[in-house]
Amino acid sequence: MTQIAQCCCGNTKIQVTSEPTIHSVCNCNNCKQRTGSAFGISAYFLTENVEVIKDSTSTYALTTEYGHQARHFCNQCGTTLFWTADALKGMTGIAGGCFTDKPLPQPQFNAMKDNQCEWVRFADEMNKSFTAADRPRDNINRNGLQLGCTNAA
Repeated sequence: MTQIAQCCCGNTKIQVTSEPTIHSVCNCNNCKQRTGSAFGISAYFLTENVEVIKDSTSTYALTTEYGHQARHFCNQCGTTLFWTADALKGMTGIAGGCFTDKPLPQPQFNAMKDNQCEWVRFADEMNKSFTAADRPRDNINRNGLQLGCTNAA
């Protein structure tokens, strides 16, 4: 399975050759600020399954309580398309909304639910969730029950 994620203007494109290892809605402040929205949709893939096929990006580096993160955004339109983080070594996060030709399925779970805006409601089927208190500090479980956004509420 091959899918393409791209920025708004099309100057930056990423190809993935697998399903995401982790796919969730995240309510942490980092994701809210990254998207300018009430939450982010994050899809994490093993880096070996990710290929940047058209690159016109700059990088914004930041450090949080969970370590270093590098966000790659399009030089032309400003879309944050992908990122890497110390908390999820060997994985690349891709903004879920950037898969526009073939959208990803419904996220697996709701991350950082304790920081969710009270007016936001998600489908009942997305019943797996965790809060900042549930999040491990030194080792991320990659079975889809713990997400690696890099800034707790």
